[in-house]
Amino acid sequence: MSLAERRWLRLFTLCTLYVAQGIPWGFTATTIPLYLADRGLDNAAVGAALAMTTLPYSFKWIWGPIIDAFTLPRFGRRRPWIVFAQGMMALTILSLILIPDLTEDLKLLAWIVLLHTVFNALQDVAVDALAVDLLDDSERGRANGLMYASKYGGGMIGAGGMTTLVAYTNLQTALIVQTAILLAIMLVPLLVRETDRPIEQRPRVREVLRGLVDVFGVRSALVTALLMLTLHVGLGVVTANAFVLFTQELKWQPDTYAQLTGIFGLGIGLGGSVIGGLLADRYGIKRVAMTASLAMAANWAVFGIGSSLWHHEWFVWVTSLVQPLATSILTVSLFALCMQVSWARVGASQFTAYMAFSNISTTLGFSIAAPLTEHFSYASCYALAALLQLGVTAWLLAIDPKQTSRELPRSPDAPPSRRGLIAVCALGAALIAFTVYVVRPLL
Repeated sequence: MSLAERRWLRLFTLCTLYVAQGIPWGFTATTIPLYLADRGLDNAAVGAALAMTTLPYSFKWIWGPIIDAFTLPRFGRRRPWIVFAQGMMALTILSLILIPDLTEDLKLLAWIVLLHTVFNALQDVAVDALAVDLLDDSERGRANGLMYASKYGGGMIGAGGMTTLVAYTNLQTALIVQTAILLAIMLVPLLVRETDRPIEQRPRVREVLRGLVDVFGVRSALVTALLMLTLHVGLGVVTANAFVLFTQELKWQPDTYAQLTGIFGLGIGLGGSVIGGLLADRYGIKRVAMTASLAMAANWAVFGIGSSLWHHEWFVWVTSLVQPLATSILTVSLFALCMQVSWARVGASQFTAYMAFSNISTTLGFSIAAPLTEHFSYASCYALAALLQLGVTAWLLAIDPKQTSRELPRSPDAPPSRRGLIAVCALGAALIAFTVYVVRPLL
Protein backbone atom coordinates (compact mmCIF):
# COMPACT_ATOMS: atom_id res chain seq x y z
CA MET A 1 0.00 0.00 0.00
CA SER A 2 1.30 3.43 -0.99
CA LEU A 3 0.90 6.54 1.19
CA ALA A 4 1.25 8.93 -1.75
CA GLU A 5 -1.77 7.49 -3.56
CA ARG A 6 -4.08 6.97 -0.56
CA ARG A 7 -5.04 10.05 1.41
CA TRP A 8 -6.75 8.20 4.25
CA LEU A 9 -3.74 5.90 4.65
CA ARG A 10 -1.19 8.72 4.89
CA LEU A 11 -3.33 10.58 7.44
CA PHE A 12 -3.75 7.40 9.49
CA THR A 13 -0.02 6.66 9.35
CA LEU A 14 1.05 10.20 10.24
CA CYS A 15 -1.44 10.37 13.12
CA THR A 16 -0.44 6.96 14.48
CA LEU A 17 3.22 7.93 14.47
CA TYR A 18 2.36 11.13 16.32
CA VAL A 19 0.58 9.02 18.95
CA ALA A 20 3.88 7.15 19.35
CA GLN A 21 5.65 10.46 20.01
CA GLY A 22 3.00 11.55 22.47
CA ILE A 23 2.98 8.54 24.81
CA PRO A 24 6.58 8.85 26.10
CA TRP A 25 6.33 12.65 25.88
CA GLY A 26 3.36 12.61 28.25
CA PHE A 27 5.15 10.16 30.55
CA THR A 28 8.50 11.97 30.72
CA ALA A 29 7.03 15.49 30.77
CA THR A 30 4.18 14.86 33.24
CA THR A 31 4.31 11.53 35.07
CA ILE A 32 8.03 11.63 35.97
CA PRO A 33 8.13 15.32 37.09
CA LEU A 34 4.95 14.75 39.10
CA TYR A 35 6.55 11.65 40.66
CA LEU A 36 9.59 13.74 41.66
CA ALA A 37 7.59 16.72 42.96
CA ASP A 38 5.34 14.44 45.05
CA ARG A 39 8.45 13.09 46.75
CA GLY A 40 9.58 16.53 47.83
CA LEU A 41 12.08 17.49 45.13
CA ASP A 42 12.38 21.20 44.39
CA ASN A 43 11.85 23.35 41.29
CA ALA A 44 15.46 22.95 40.17
CA ALA A 45 15.25 19.12 40.07
CA VAL A 46 11.86 19.13 38.34
CA GLY A 47 12.99 21.79 35.86
CA ALA A 48 16.17 19.83 35.04
CA ALA A 49 14.15 16.67 34.36
CA LEU A 50 11.74 18.62 32.15
CA ALA A 51 14.60 20.26 30.24
CA MET A 52 15.85 16.83 29.18
CA THR A 53 12.45 16.12 27.59
CA THR A 54 12.90 19.00 25.14
CA LEU A 55 16.65 19.68 24.79
CA PRO A 56 17.28 17.12 21.98
CA TYR A 57 14.48 18.73 19.98
CA SER A 58 16.73 21.78 19.85
CA PHE A 59 19.07 19.76 17.64
CA LYS A 60 16.42 18.60 15.18
CA TRP A 61 18.02 20.93 12.63
CA ILE A 62 21.01 18.56 12.55
CA TRP A 63 18.81 15.60 11.60
CA GLY A 64 17.03 17.50 8.82
CA PRO A 65 19.93 17.72 6.31
CA ILE A 66 21.00 14.15 7.11
CA ILE A 67 17.53 12.75 6.48
CA ASP A 68 17.20 14.88 3.33
CA ALA A 69 20.56 13.69 1.95
CA PHE A 70 20.81 10.02 3.00
CA THR A 71 18.19 7.47 2.03
CA LEU A 72 17.74 3.77 1.35
CA PRO A 73 15.82 3.93 -1.96
CA ARG A 74 14.69 0.32 -1.70
CA PHE A 75 12.83 1.05 1.55
CA GLY A 76 11.84 4.69 0.99
CA ARG A 77 13.20 8.14 1.80
CA ARG A 78 11.81 8.46 5.34
CA ARG A 79 10.61 5.01 6.42
CA PRO A 80 14.01 3.53 7.50
CA TRP A 81 14.65 6.51 9.76
CA ILE A 82 11.17 6.25 11.28
CA VAL A 83 11.48 2.52 12.04
CA PHE A 84 14.98 2.89 13.54
CA ALA A 85 13.99 5.81 15.75
CA GLN A 86 10.79 4.11 16.90
CA GLY A 87 12.67 0.98 17.96
CA MET A 88 15.20 3.01 19.94
CA MET A 89 12.41 4.98 21.60
CA ALA A 90 10.98 1.74 22.93
CA LEU A 91 14.38 0.47 24.08
CA THR A 92 15.29 3.63 25.99
CA ILE A 93 11.91 3.81 27.76
CA LEU A 94 12.35 0.20 28.85
CA SER A 95 15.86 0.97 30.14
CA LEU A 96 14.40 3.23 32.86
CA ILE A 97 13.69 -0.03 34.70
CA LEU A 98 17.42 -0.08 35.48
CA ILE A 99 16.94 2.81 37.95
CA PRO A 100 15.62 1.34 41.24
CA ASP A 101 14.63 4.77 42.65
CA LEU A 102 14.28 7.76 40.35
CA THR A 103 14.74 10.21 43.23
CA GLU A 104 18.11 8.74 44.22
CA ASP A 105 19.93 8.94 40.89
CA LEU A 106 18.69 12.06 39.15
CA LYS A 107 21.68 12.34 36.82
CA LEU A 108 21.17 8.81 35.43
CA LEU A 109 17.45 9.54 35.06
CA ALA A 110 18.23 12.77 33.21
CA TRP A 111 20.70 11.09 30.84
CA ILE A 112 18.31 8.26 29.96
CA VAL A 113 15.45 10.70 29.37
CA LEU A 114 17.83 12.80 27.27
CA LEU A 115 18.87 9.78 25.17
CA HIS A 116 15.25 8.73 24.70
CA THR A 117 14.30 12.20 23.57
CA VAL A 118 17.10 12.16 20.98
CA PHE A 119 15.37 9.25 19.26
CA ASN A 120 11.92 10.76 19.83
CA ALA A 121 13.20 13.90 18.08
CA LEU A 122 14.66 11.84 15.22
CA GLN A 123 11.33 10.07 14.72
CA ASP A 124 9.58 13.46 14.79
CA VAL A 125 11.92 14.88 12.13
CA ALA A 126 11.43 11.87 9.85
CA VAL A 127 7.64 11.96 10.25
CA ASP A 128 7.53 15.71 9.60
CA ALA A 129 9.69 15.19 6.50
CA LEU A 130 7.25 12.52 5.34
CA ALA A 131 4.39 14.98 5.87
CA VAL A 132 6.19 17.73 3.92
CA ASP A 133 6.73 15.23 1.07
CA LEU A 134 3.18 13.90 0.91
CA LEU A 135 0.72 16.59 2.03
CA ASP A 136 -0.91 18.94 -0.47
CA ASP A 137 -1.28 22.65 0.37
CA SER A 138 -5.05 22.22 0.58
CA GLU A 139 -4.83 19.61 3.36
CA ARG A 140 -1.94 20.92 5.47
CA GLY A 141 -4.03 22.85 7.99
CA ARG A 142 -6.42 19.95 8.58
CA ALA A 143 -3.63 17.35 8.56
CA ASN A 144 -1.47 19.31 11.01
CA GLY A 145 -4.47 19.62 13.29
CA LEU A 146 -5.13 15.88 13.23
CA MET A 147 -1.43 15.05 13.67
CA TYR A 148 -0.95 17.30 16.66
CA ALA A 149 -4.26 16.10 18.12
CA SER A 150 -2.85 12.59 17.88
CA LYS A 151 0.22 13.65 19.84
CA TYR A 152 -2.09 15.04 22.52
CA GLY A 153 -3.96 11.72 22.48
CA GLY A 154 -0.69 9.87 23.00
CA GLY A 155 0.19 12.36 25.73
CA MET A 156 -3.07 11.54 27.51
CA ILE A 157 -2.05 7.88 27.53
CA GLY A 158 1.49 8.67 28.68
CA ALA A 159 0.51 11.23 31.32
CA GLY A 160 -2.93 10.48 32.73
CA GLY A 161 -3.02 6.81 31.79
CA MET A 162 0.49 5.95 32.98
CA THR A 163 0.14 8.00 36.18
CA THR A 164 -2.98 6.00 37.01
CA LEU A 165 -1.20 2.75 36.14
CA VAL A 166 1.71 3.68 38.41
CA ALA A 167 -0.72 4.43 41.24
CA TYR A 168 -2.47 1.06 40.93
CA THR A 169 0.60 -1.07 40.11
CA ASN A 170 4.13 0.32 39.94
CA LEU A 171 6.51 2.25 37.70
CA GLN A 172 8.00 -0.89 36.15
CA THR A 173 4.61 -2.05 34.88
CA ALA A 174 3.98 1.32 33.25
CA LEU A 175 7.36 1.17 31.50
CA ILE A 176 6.69 -2.33 30.12
CA VAL A 177 3.22 -1.35 28.87
CA GLN A 178 4.64 1.74 27.11
CA THR A 179 7.34 -0.31 25.43
CA ALA A 180 4.80 -2.81 24.12
CA ILE A 181 2.64 -0.02 22.66
CA LEU A 182 5.62 1.64 20.95
CA LEU A 183 6.73 -1.65 19.38
CA ALA A 184 3.19 -2.34 18.15
CA ILE A 185 3.01 1.08 16.48
CA MET A 186 6.35 0.39 14.79
CA LEU A 187 4.52 -2.19 12.66
CA VAL A 188 2.64 0.61 10.83
CA PRO A 189 5.63 2.06 8.91
CA LEU A 190 6.92 -1.48 8.34
CA LEU A 191 3.74 -2.49 6.47
CA VAL A 192 3.30 0.53 4.15
CA ARG A 193 5.25 2.12 1.28
CA GLU A 194 5.78 5.84 0.83
CA THR A 195 5.17 5.86 -2.91
CA ASP A 196 5.04 3.54 -5.91
CA ARG A 197 7.14 6.00 -7.94
CA PRO A 198 10.94 5.77 -8.14
CA ILE A 199 12.74 7.95 -5.61
CA GLU A 200 14.29 10.99 -7.25
CA GLN A 201 17.88 12.13 -6.77
CA ARG A 202 18.24 13.86 -3.43
CA PRO A 203 20.48 16.88 -2.76
CA ARG A 204 23.83 16.40 -1.08
CA VAL A 205 24.39 17.73 2.45
CA ARG A 206 26.43 20.66 1.07
CA GLU A 207 23.57 21.65 -1.23
CA VAL A 208 21.06 21.42 1.61
CA LEU A 209 23.21 23.67 3.81
CA ARG A 210 23.62 26.18 0.97
CA GLY A 211 19.85 26.18 0.53
CA LEU A 212 19.35 26.91 4.24
CA VAL A 213 21.71 29.88 4.01
CA ASP A 214 19.73 31.25 1.07
CA VAL A 215 16.33 30.72 2.64
CA PHE A 216 17.25 32.38 5.95
CA GLY A 217 18.30 35.38 3.91
CA VAL A 218 14.59 35.92 3.21
CA ARG A 219 13.13 38.30 5.80
CA SER A 220 9.95 36.36 6.57
CA ALA A 221 11.84 33.07 6.89
CA LEU A 222 14.25 34.68 9.37
CA VAL A 223 11.49 36.39 11.37
CA THR A 224 9.70 33.04 11.59
CA ALA A 225 12.87 31.58 13.13
CA LEU A 226 12.91 34.38 15.74
CA LEU A 227 9.22 33.77 16.41
CA MET A 228 9.78 30.08 17.06
CA LEU A 229 12.85 30.81 19.26
CA THR A 230 10.67 32.82 21.65
CA LEU A 231 7.38 30.98 21.17
CA HIS A 232 7.14 28.90 24.35
CA VAL A 233 9.51 30.53 26.86
CA GLY A 234 6.55 31.67 28.94
CA LEU A 235 4.86 28.28 28.65
CA GLY A 236 8.05 26.56 29.83
CA VAL A 237 8.25 28.80 32.89
CA VAL A 238 4.66 28.27 34.03
CA THR A 239 4.73 24.53 33.28
CA ALA A 240 7.91 23.87 35.28
CA ASN A 241 6.70 25.94 38.24
CA ALA A 242 3.22 24.42 38.24
CA PHE A 243 4.34 20.97 39.47
CA VAL A 244 5.74 22.39 42.72
CA LEU A 245 3.12 25.14 43.01
CA PHE A 246 0.22 22.68 42.89
CA THR A 247 1.63 19.72 44.84
CA GLN A 248 3.63 21.57 47.51
CA GLU A 249 2.15 25.07 47.82
CA LEU A 250 -1.53 24.39 47.06
CA LYS A 251 -1.41 20.82 48.47
CA TRP A 252 -3.02 19.08 45.50
CA GLN A 253 -2.78 15.30 45.31
CA PRO A 254 -0.59 14.08 42.40
CA ASP A 255 -3.41 12.09 40.79
CA THR A 256 -5.71 15.15 40.90
CA TYR A 257 -3.11 17.29 39.17
CA ALA A 258 -2.47 14.48 36.67
CA GLN A 259 -6.19 14.41 35.86
CA LEU A 260 -6.19 18.18 35.30
CA THR A 261 -3.14 18.31 33.02
CA GLY A 262 -2.71 14.76 31.75
CA ILE A 263 -6.33 13.86 30.99
CA PHE A 264 -8.58 16.93 30.81
CA GLY A 265 -5.82 19.33 29.73
CA LEU A 266 -4.50 17.08 26.99
CA GLY A 267 -8.06 16.21 25.98
CA ILE A 268 -8.79 19.92 25.52
CA GLY A 269 -5.53 20.20 23.59
CA LEU A 270 -6.56 17.35 21.34
CA GLY A 271 -9.82 19.06 20.49
CA GLY A 272 -8.08 22.41 20.08
CA SER A 273 -5.64 20.89 17.60
CA VAL A 274 -8.45 19.69 15.35
CA ILE A 275 -10.32 22.97 15.67
CA GLY A 276 -7.13 24.96 15.10
CA GLY A 277 -6.41 23.19 11.84
CA LEU A 278 -9.91 23.86 10.55
CA LEU A 279 -9.84 27.50 11.67
CA ALA A 280 -6.44 28.05 10.05
CA ASP A 281 -7.72 26.77 6.71
CA ARG A 282 -10.86 28.92 6.91
CA TYR A 283 -9.79 32.20 8.51
CA GLY A 284 -6.06 32.36 7.78
CA ILE A 285 -3.02 31.07 9.59
CA LYS A 286 -1.71 34.38 10.95
CA ARG A 287 -5.08 35.59 12.23
CA VAL A 288 -5.75 32.37 14.13
CA ALA A 289 -2.20 32.26 15.53
CA MET A 290 -2.38 35.84 16.81
CA THR A 291 -5.76 35.28 18.44
CA ALA A 292 -4.53 32.14 20.21
CA SER A 293 -1.31 33.81 21.37
CA LEU A 294 -3.19 36.79 22.80
CA ALA A 295 -5.59 34.41 24.56
CA MET A 296 -2.62 32.65 26.21
CA ALA A 297 -1.19 35.96 27.43
CA ALA A 298 -4.56 37.11 28.79
CA ASN A 299 -5.13 33.81 30.57
CA TRP A 300 -1.76 33.92 32.36
CA ALA A 301 -2.32 37.54 33.34
CA VAL A 302 -5.71 36.68 34.85
CA PHE A 303 -4.24 33.70 36.74
CA GLY A 304 -1.36 35.79 38.12
CA ILE A 305 -3.55 38.72 39.14
CA GLY A 306 -6.10 36.35 40.69
CA SER A 307 -3.67 34.62 43.06
CA SER A 308 -6.15 35.10 45.92
CA LEU A 309 -8.45 32.67 44.08
CA TRP A 310 -5.88 29.86 43.71
CA HIS A 311 -7.49 27.92 46.54
CA HIS A 312 -10.81 27.89 44.64
CA GLU A 313 -10.72 24.85 42.39
CA TRP A 314 -13.20 26.26 39.85
CA PHE A 315 -10.85 29.18 39.11
CA VAL A 316 -7.81 26.94 38.74
CA TRP A 317 -9.63 24.45 36.50
CA VAL A 318 -11.01 27.13 34.17
CA THR A 319 -7.72 28.96 33.70
CA SER A 320 -5.72 25.73 33.50
CA LEU A 321 -7.92 24.40 30.69
CA VAL A 322 -7.80 27.62 28.67
CA GLN A 323 -4.01 27.21 28.48
CA PRO A 324 -3.91 23.91 26.51
CA LEU A 325 -6.77 25.09 24.28
CA ALA A 326 -4.90 28.25 23.27
CA THR A 327 -1.55 26.43 23.10
CA SER A 328 -2.83 23.73 20.77
CA ILE A 329 -4.54 26.17 18.40
CA LEU A 330 -1.42 28.35 18.33
CA THR A 331 0.90 25.40 17.74
CA VAL A 332 -1.12 23.88 14.92
CA SER A 333 -1.52 27.21 13.11
CA LEU A 334 2.21 27.89 13.41
CA PHE A 335 3.03 24.40 12.10
CA ALA A 336 1.06 25.28 8.99
CA LEU A 337 2.74 28.71 8.81
CA CYS A 338 6.21 27.14 9.03
CA MET A 339 5.35 24.71 6.21
CA GLN A 340 4.10 27.62 4.11
CA VAL A 341 7.24 29.70 4.71
CA SER A 342 9.52 26.71 3.99
CA TRP A 343 11.26 26.45 0.60
CA ALA A 344 10.49 23.15 -1.14
CA ARG A 345 14.14 22.57 -2.07
CA VAL A 346 15.12 22.24 1.61
CA GLY A 347 11.62 21.98 3.06
CA ALA A 348 12.28 19.16 5.52
CA SER A 349 15.45 20.76 6.88
CA GLN A 350 13.94 24.24 7.18
CA PHE A 351 10.73 23.00 8.80
CA THR A 352 12.79 20.87 11.18
CA ALA A 353 14.85 23.91 12.13
CA TYR A 354 11.67 25.79 13.01
CA MET A 355 10.45 22.92 15.18
CA ALA A 356 13.87 22.78 16.87
CA PHE A 357 13.70 26.51 17.64
CA SER A 358 10.25 26.02 19.16
CA ASN A 359 11.62 23.38 21.50
CA ILE A 360 14.60 25.57 22.38
CA SER A 361 12.11 28.15 23.61
CA THR A 362 10.35 25.57 25.79
CA THR A 363 13.61 24.21 27.20
CA LEU A 364 14.79 27.73 27.98
CA GLY A 365 11.57 28.35 29.87
CA PHE A 366 12.06 25.15 31.88
CA SER A 367 15.66 26.13 32.66
CA ILE A 368 14.95 29.65 33.93
CA ALA A 369 11.84 28.72 35.93
CA ALA A 370 13.72 27.92 39.15
CA PRO A 371 15.99 31.02 39.07
CA LEU A 372 12.94 33.22 38.49
CA THR A 373 11.15 31.86 41.57
CA GLU A 374 14.17 32.88 43.66
CA HIS A 375 13.44 36.54 42.85
CA PHE A 376 9.73 36.61 41.98
CA SER A 377 6.55 35.12 43.38
CA TYR A 378 4.62 32.51 41.42
CA ALA A 379 2.01 35.15 40.59
CA SER A 380 4.70 37.46 39.19
CA CYS A 381 6.08 34.61 37.07
CA TYR A 382 2.67 34.21 35.42
CA ALA A 383 2.53 37.94 34.73
CA LEU A 384 6.04 37.80 33.22
CA ALA A 385 4.99 34.88 31.01
CA ALA A 386 2.05 36.97 29.77
CA LEU A 387 4.38 39.83 28.79
CA LEU A 388 6.70 37.42 26.95
CA GLN A 389 3.75 36.04 24.99
CA LEU A 390 2.74 39.53 23.90
CA GLY A 391 6.22 39.91 22.41
CA VAL A 392 5.78 36.61 20.57
CA THR A 393 2.54 37.88 19.04
CA ALA A 394 4.31 40.93 17.64
CA TRP A 395 6.62 38.78 15.48
CA LEU A 396 3.62 37.55 13.49
CA LEU A 397 2.94 41.04 12.14
CA ALA A 398 6.23 40.99 10.19
CA ILE A 399 5.76 37.62 8.46
CA ASP A 400 4.63 37.28 4.84
CA PRO A 401 3.95 33.54 4.33
CA LYS A 402 4.39 33.78 0.54
CA GLN A 403 7.64 35.77 0.51
CA THR A 404 9.87 32.69 0.30
CA SER A 405 8.10 31.29 -2.74
CA ARG A 406 8.26 34.71 -4.44
CA GLU A 407 11.96 35.39 -3.88
CA LEU A 408 13.42 31.88 -4.28
CA PRO A 409 14.86 29.89 -5.98
CA ARG A 410 18.02 31.89 -6.54
CA SER A 411 20.34 31.07 -9.41
CA PRO A 412 22.75 28.22 -8.52
CA ASP A 413 25.59 30.49 -9.66
CA ALA A 414 24.59 33.37 -7.39
CA PRO A 415 26.73 33.93 -4.29
CA PRO A 416 25.26 32.77 -0.97
CA SER A 417 22.95 35.23 0.75
CA ARG A 418 25.05 37.41 3.07
CA ARG A 419 22.13 38.03 5.40
CA GLY A 420 21.36 34.32 5.43
CA LEU A 421 24.97 33.44 6.26
CA ILE A 422 25.02 35.91 9.15
CA ALA A 423 21.67 34.60 10.38
CA VAL A 424 22.76 30.95 10.28
CA CYS A 425 26.03 31.73 12.13
CA ALA A 426 24.20 33.77 14.78
CA LEU A 427 21.58 31.07 15.30
CA GLY A 428 24.29 28.41 15.56
CA ALA A 429 26.26 30.42 18.14
CA ALA A 430 23.11 31.01 20.20
CA LEU A 431 22.32 27.29 20.08
CA ILE A 432 25.79 26.35 21.35
CA ALA A 433 25.60 28.84 24.23
CA PHE A 434 22.11 27.68 25.13
CA THR A 435 23.15 24.00 25.14
CA VAL A 436 26.11 24.65 27.43
CA TYR A 437 23.81 26.49 29.83
CA VAL A 438 21.27 23.65 29.99
CA VAL A 439 23.67 20.67 30.05
CA ARG A 440 26.18 22.17 32.52
CA PRO A 441 24.35 20.91 35.68
CA LEU A 442 24.66 17.31 34.41
CA LEU A 443 28.43 17.42 33.99
